[in-house]
Amino acid sequence: MYGHEFKELRLEQGITQKEACKGICSESKLSRWENDQIEVAFSTAMRLLNRIHITSHEFMGWSKFSPQPETDKEVTEAWHKEEIPLIKHVAKKQLDKYHQSKNPFDLLSTVALFNQLVILENHNYLPEVDQIKLANIFSKVVIWSEYYLALFGSSIFLLTPKQVYGISKLVLKDVSRITEANTTYDLEVMLGVLGDATIKLILSNDIKHATSLIKEIKKIELPHYMMFFTLTFNYLDKIANYVTTKNEQPILNLINTMVQIGCPIQAEIYLDVFKQVKNNLDRKTRS
Repeated sequence: MYGHEFKELRLEQGITQKEACKGICSESKLSRWENDQIEVAFSTAMRLLNRIHITSHEFMGWSKFSPQPETDKEVTEAWHKEEIPLIKHVAKKQLDKYHQSKNPFDLLSTVALFNQLVILENHNYLPEVDQIKLANIFSKVVIWSEYYLALFGSSIFLLTPKQVYGISKLVLKDVSRITEANTTYDLEVMLGVLGDATIKLILSNDIKHATSLIKEIKKIELPHYMMFFTLTFNYLDKIANYVTTKNEQPILNLINTMVQIGCPIQAEIYLDVFKQVKNNLDRKTRS
């Protein structure tokens, strides 16, 4: 029952029951729904939401009954605490569960922990056979919903550059469906994930695929209020170019510009990415 939440949103906007239900259903039916006495058909609920200028995505996001990801509480706790021994323990436990069940969703439920260990310890503890299984799961995704986008984003450092590039191309093939969903959040998640994929390719010195991915991403027509992502991928383009030319001035100029226009936090993030890439190159040179 979620009619009472519709009622709250309707009243906040000063819309009467008569105005909300005209041509859709009777006032008595709307009243009973708003008092959680009956359910209404999905199509009716969608029309009523449209009448009070609320999208279904917004309504579910604000609703107390919004479905939450089915994630094991132990996994969530370990991920948030960032305690390496705890993460290793829970990750191994979850992986053992997957090996017994062979259920791909059991593997997906634990990849964020293994990905976190790569970030914290710079070591991939996920067995190679399971890395291949993970890549195969993503290769078969047909609809790149928020669920799969988030999981791919939480797995990027577990996959090889070739796998990351191939999966990113699959995401880009579904970009029209994502943009047609007409929800800013979906698009933001997709671009954020592809940004992480690009960084992974650059850190892996796979500049050819990194620049190819950036080129494809730049073809996406973004609304004006998302130009931040255009700036970010332009920056990543400069980072990829730096790996080849070793010319860091264009990068430093852009970071300095971000500071001057009052975006110090973003400038700090850009600088951190540059330091990672630079340190990675230095290590490769020394070895």
